[in-house]
Amino acid sequence: MNKQRGATLIEVLVSVLILAVGLLGLASTQMMSLKNGNNANHRYLATLAAQEIIERMRANGAAVSTGGYDGTVTEETADDTDTGDTTPGDGDGDGDGDGDGDGDGDEASVPSCASQCSSAQMASLDLYEWKQLLSVNLPAAMGVIARAGSEVTVTISWSEQNSGSDYGSGSSASKRATYEMVVEL
Repeated sequence: MNKQRGATLIEVLVSVLILAVGLLGLASTQMMSLKNGNNANHRYLATLAAQEIIERMRANGAAVSTGGYDGTVTEETADDTDTGDTTPGDGDGDGDGDGDGDGDGDEASVPSCASQCSSAQMASLDLYEWKQLLSVNLPAAMGVIARAGSEVTVTISWSEQNSGSDYGSGSSASKRATYEMVVEL
């Protein structure tokens, strides 16, 4: 009878160990599911952004034919807290009047037309709003619009999290994901 003493305790400890390993595996699977869901959401938002700019281009054929939409749009990060600038109008605090927050003055300010826009002004406004859409919805977004005759290619790329990294961990393990849409206008 003495030889059986403690055997039940060992069985319980082994069962708890197996349960703990199973729960860790379940938690890992849940984390992978969340990461993949976030990446899928980014792909969906990129699809919507591409469709958005293509519809705007269809509505403004004059600017498309003159190359008003051709080019690259990149996300600019703004930080209003470090310069102390309070220049009215651009809202980014860098003093260059362009509204992008980087201080270099290279971006066009928000296009405005009081009563009626020309096709070039409308294209400029469309690109500005598309840039805002990309920067709000996709991390480190870049959009490229290329035209070859009547064929238009819209390419959107963004930073996507690798499966082995965590957004909250400060890890920089990411890759560039790309969505491309080719249409005939």
